[in-house]
Amino acid sequence: MRRLVAAGIGVVATLGTIGIAAPAQAATTAAKPFELIYGNSFYTGTVNFSNRSVTATGEVKSTVGGGCRFGEVTAFVGDKGYPVGRTRSVCDGDAVVMPITSTADVPGGPTSVVLTLCAVDSHGSVTPLRSTSRIAR
Repeated sequence: MRRLVAAGIGVVATLGTIGIAAPAQAATTAAKPFELIYGNSFYTGTVNFSNRSVTATGEVKSTVGGGCRFGEVTAFVGDKGYPVGRTRSVCDGDAVVMPITSTADVPGGPTSVVLTLCAVDSHGSVTPLRSTSRIAR
């Protein structure tokens, strides 16, 4: 009788683990391009999804006399947004190329991302200028 009980427990344990296994996702996805243009300023580059984050590598360019600009990266899992990553601000015709990461520390990682080109004035007020629609994994 003990052997039957032990065997039954082993079968139940094995079947239980089969039912909770999450589908595997690629460690990183192929780069997906984005382009946000506002007048003569822009934020362009590519996004790559990994297991628990998304990274945008791109260039932010401001215009002379047009104030300062920066880029934002927001990861999503379903409809839930995760912490925003930001480039440094550039002003008066300057540009910066840098990778920015937004982390969604959940199994499978982010399902989509939104990128935004923002303006910041001399008082620190931020205005979103252009945003992508959600870019899926």
